[in-house]
Amino acid sequence: MNHETYDVAILGAGIAGSVLAAILARQGFRVLLLEKGAHPRFAVGEAMQPQSSMLLWILGERFDVPEIQHLSCTQKILRHVTRNCGVKKTFGFLYHEAGKPQDPQQAHLLIPPPTPLASESHLFRADIDHYVVKAAIRHGATYRDRTDVVDFTLGDDGVVLRTAGDEVFRARFLVDGTGHKSLVAERLGLRPKDPPLRTQSRTIFTHMRGFRRYDDLLAPHERPGLSRGWYEGTLHHMIDGGWFWVIRFDNVPGSESDLTSIGLTLDMRKYPERGIPPEQEFWEVVNRYPSIARHLEGGVAVRPWVGTGRLQFTATDSAGPRFFLMSHAHGFIDALYSRGMINTFETIHALAPRLIQALRDDDFTLSRFDYPRRLQDGMLLDNDRMVHNSFRSFANFATWNAFLRVWLANIIFGDLRMFRVCMKYLASGDKAEFAALDADAVPLSQAPGEDPLEDLSRFTDATFDRWEAGELTAEQAAAAVFAQLGRTPLPPIHAWSDPAAHHLDLLPEKLVKMVDWGQTVAPRPMNRWFDFDLGMLDRLRADAAA
Repeated sequence: MNHETYDVAILGAGIAGSVLAAILARQGFRVLLLEKGAHPRFAVGEAMQPQSSMLLWILGERFDVPEIQHLSCTQKILRHVTRNCGVKKTFGFLYHEAGKPQDPQQAHLLIPPPTPLASESHLFRADIDHYVVKAAIRHGATYRDRTDVVDFTLGDDGVVLRTAGDEVFRARFLVDGTGHKSLVAERLGLRPKDPPLRTQSRTIFTHMRGFRRYDDLLAPHERPGLSRGWYEGTLHHMIDGGWFWVIRFDNVPGSESDLTSIGLTLDMRKYPERGIPPEQEFWEVVNRYPSIARHLEGGVAVRPWVGTGRLQFTATDSAGPRFFLMSHAHGFIDALYSRGMINTFETIHALAPRLIQALRDDDFTLSRFDYPRRLQDGMLLDNDRMVHNSFRSFANFATWNAFLRVWLANIIFGDLRMFRVCMKYLASGDKAEFAALDADAVPLSQAPGEDPLEDLSRFTDATFDRWEAGELTAEQAAAAVFAQLGRTPLPPIHAWSDPAAHHLDLLPEKLVKMVDWGQTVAPRPMNRWFDFDLGMLDRLRADAAA
C-alpha cells in the first residue's frame, strides 16, 4: 500500500488530465497522475481553433506554466515541443455531390486573422500528450503509467483507489479524465445507455502518407485566390450524410513529418453500421465522389484503420462528493469544427481555480463546483445542436451554405470573447481579468431576445425542424436562414446574407474594421465584447515565434 495521501488523483494522462496535473503541481499540490497505457501513444483530436489556442495561452499565463503556453503557437511547438506538427491557418469546406467533380462555386475557405494570440496548429498528439505529461512531472506531479485502476471508494475524508496490481492509492479528490470508458461514470451509474443527444454519428480514421495537396490538383482559375491555400489548414470534404477531415502535419516549414490524419464521420441515420471492415467502407464512400478520390489517390495508411460505433455519450452529472468528470469523461459529440479541444480547455479553466481553493480550504462542498458542472452541460448541448444541424444541412448545398454562416458568426464571437479577456489582461497585467470568463452566460441559458446569436441559432434549429417535417423545401429553409442572418446585427466583415459570398479572408484591416464597428455601431449586448484596446497586441510582437 502507498501510505501517502495525495491532494488530487487524476485518472488518464491525455492532454486534459496532464494539463490539469501540470497546473495543480505548479501550485504546489501533491498530484498523482495515473495512466492505464503508456506514452507516447496515438490519439485523435488534432486540430486547434483560435479559442483553443487562446485558452492554452490563458492557462499558461494564469497558472504560470510556460509549457502549456508553448502549445498555443505553432512556432513555439516546433521550437520547444516537437517537429511533427502542422499549422492550421485556414478552415476549408468543399461540398461534393455523388458522381460529380467538386464545383469550386460550392466551397468555403475561411481564414482567421493572423494575430499573436491566434496561432492554430495540427497537433501530432503522441508527441504533444507526452510533452505535457513530462511537464507535469517537472512541476512535481507523480506519474504512473501501466496502472489500471479497477475500483475506488469515495468517503467523507477522501478517495481510495485500487489497481489491477493490488496497489492502493489515497487522495483528497479525484478527477476522471479517461474518456468514454470512465470507471467513475460506470461505477456510479452516471452513463445513460441512450444519451439524450440528437447527433448520431460514427467515424473511421487513420494516418496516411503519399497523397498530394488539394491545391496542387486545381487549375489556377479554380483556386479562391486568397491569402492562404486549402492545404494550410484543416480541409473538410462535405457530403450528404457525412464529412471527411484532412489534417496535414507536413504543411509548415520546420515540420519533419510526412503524415496526414484522415477521417470520415457518417450520419448513422443515413449510413447505419453494416459490419464491414472500416478501410473497405472508407474507400467505398470515397469512390462515390470523384474529386475526393482524386485527392486521396496514392494515400497509404501507416497505422491500423479504426471504425467506431456511435460517438455520442454523456453523463447524468459531472461532479459529486470528492470527484469531477472532466471533458470527455463527461461527454462527447463529434469532431466537426474541432470543438472538443475548446470544451476541454474551458472546463479546465473553470475547474482549476475552484479546485485549488477547495484544496486550500479542505472543503469540497459540491456547490463549489456548480459552475464547471453547468458549463460542461451547456457546452455539450450547444455543440450537439450545432453538429446535428450541420448534418441536417449537408443534404443540400443551399442549406449548408446558409448554416455554415450561422456557425461562423458564433465562432467569431466565441473567439472574440477570449480575445477580449486577453487584451484586457495585457492592458492591466492583472490575472483577475481571466476570471471574467466565468461571468459570461453558460451556453443555452439565455432567454429569447437576450442574445442575437442564440436567437439566430434557435431560429435556424426551428427552421430545419420545419424542413425535416416537410413544411419547407431545402431552398425555402436556406432562404429563411439567410433572411435571419440579414436581420442579425453582425460585423461588416462578410456579406452574411448573400448566398454568393462564400469565402472570408479576415485580413488585419478587417479585424480593425470589426473592432471599430463593435465600439461605435454595434447594438447592445453585442457592443460589450469590444471594450478593449486593440493596440495591446503590440505587447506580444516582441516574441518572434508568435
